[in-house]
Amino acid sequence: MTDKLVIAPEWLGRSGLWLIDAKGKRKPVDAEDIGLSDVLADRLESWMDSFDAIYDETNEAASDFGNAVERLAWEAEGAALAEAIIGELGTDWDVTQDLNGWRGKVTK
Repeated sequence: MTDKLVIAPEWLGRSGLWLIDAKGKRKPVDAEDIGLSDVLADRLESWMDSFDAIYDETNEAASDFGNAVERLAWEAEGAALAEAIIGELGTDWDVTQDLNGWRGKVTK
């Protein structure tokens, strides 16, 4: 059986990693819990810190990157993290990414 992991940012305090159960539901998981190296866990935490930094708690709909260049750089790092995670976890894992799903949770 293949384990399923989604890399998807979520505001404040989440690792950005989600295990997918047999019913397709997401369950948050930490990098250490799935055996990622400390170096990769630190890189993931830094990436999520950049995401948390754009959060506007008084107006969640206004939460966004300062410009397209910042957003694209953040998305590129997310894609690179996905590749690094795949490299560490191996072929027993199905790793996907949802780097823009948070936008659907924000209503403008």
